[in-house]
Amino acid sequence: MTQRPKARVFAVLTVILSALLLSVTGPAFAQTDTTVNPNVVISFPPPVYVVRGQFEVRGTVNLPNLANYFLEFRPLDPETLLPATEDDPFLPASLPTTGIVIDDVLAEWDTTVLEDGLYQLRLTANVSRQGPTHFVVSPIRVENFPPPFVVIDQAEPTAEPTSSGSGPIIIRPGSTPTQGGIVIIRPTLAATPTSISNDPIVTANVDSNVRSGDSTAYPVIGSLPVGFQAAILGISTTGSGWYYIELDNGRRGFISPTIVTVSGNLANVPRIDPPPVPATPTPTPRPATGDIIANGIGTVPTEPRCAEPFQVQVNVTNIGSAVAASGGILQVNAVHVPSGQVTGSTQGPFPPLSPGQNFVVVAPLTLTQFGGDDYRLVAIVDVNGQITEENEGNNTFTGSVFRLRRAGCP
Repeated sequence: MTQRPKARVFAVLTVILSALLLSVTGPAFAQTDTTVNPNVVISFPPPVYVVRGQFEVRGTVNLPNLANYFLEFRPLDPETLLPATEDDPFLPASLPTTGIVIDDVLAEWDTTVLEDGLYQLRLTANVSRQGPTHFVVSPIRVENFPPPFVVIDQAEPTAEPTSSGSGPIIIRPGSTPTQGGIVIIRPTLAATPTSISNDPIVTANVDSNVRSGDSTAYPVIGSLPVGFQAAILGISTTGSGWYYIELDNGRRGFISPTIVTVSGNLANVPRIDPPPVPATPTPTPRPATGDIIANGIGTVPTEPRCAEPFQVQVNVTNIGSAVAASGGILQVNAVHVPSGQVTGSTQGPFPPLSPGQNFVVVAPLTLTQFGGDDYRLVAIVDVNGQITEENEGNNTFTGSVFRLRRAGCP
């Protein structure tokens, strides 16, 4: 299939931008907010990283009174590496999750449904009676369909084909069978002397955490992916053997000697005093909160017909010990029982509820596939994670199986 000109130009720009980003240190590799909470971090993937398919996002969420956390993303402009506008919304990359995570899998991100391009990934942690804490990794390149080679457009050929032993070979239209206006660039690498540095460095043997001190008792402040290198600035004075290093984004921290390979001359490396071990936070009692569940689901009419709109009615109840802080959004997915495929979904709002109060969410739905087959409706309460709840693990309710009448469907 012939690659479209805009797609080819975008591929070239992305390669050039990625190369420029890899040569720059500073805020482009980290959150725009210079204040980073070391207890809410994404350690993998790092900034300026290519991802594809479905993969595990790793990191740490370790806050007192944690209600839930989730991952979000939004696309970036390939020229500015910023969202089109500051108001561009983040889209969900994972469902809200409860529980503390320390240097482990936060969630899986499925990029197969996204267009190839540059994105911003954000981790949001919600704490009871406080504002959310964010950690942003940007940019990340999604590349599920990498091009076989890089091409650029040429408006008009102005010279004969040229070639040099030390530069790129440029094949212009007319000299080879090409699509009109395409220049294929294949660099020819010239042999150059390799300079050998004796500066001390570490090379990560695995995806490694970089911490503020010389043990796992200290919080994670960055990461060094497998195969990546970092300059050694010092060695801990405690005898732990941990190295004090500097990452490409300028951040400095300690890394364990058991997960890296060291090279270079360590003779003049200074000894570095790590900071005091942070005190373990004292757990505080969680305040009383609401707990919203779905406990009934039905349809009007009771036997929906394929390709005809019908109503979904879901009863939601606050079984918590206090008024819910806000209303929320309920989502209903229609699951085709034989295949397990979600063929339709709908959403509806519900207001803040007092303890024991009920509310019936009514939302329209039309199913246009698999007339005559069995379906099951699955309700997800507070799908956007807006409400701080006593129990975040009871927000899903599955209804009974019903038969979708064939009606006008083939």
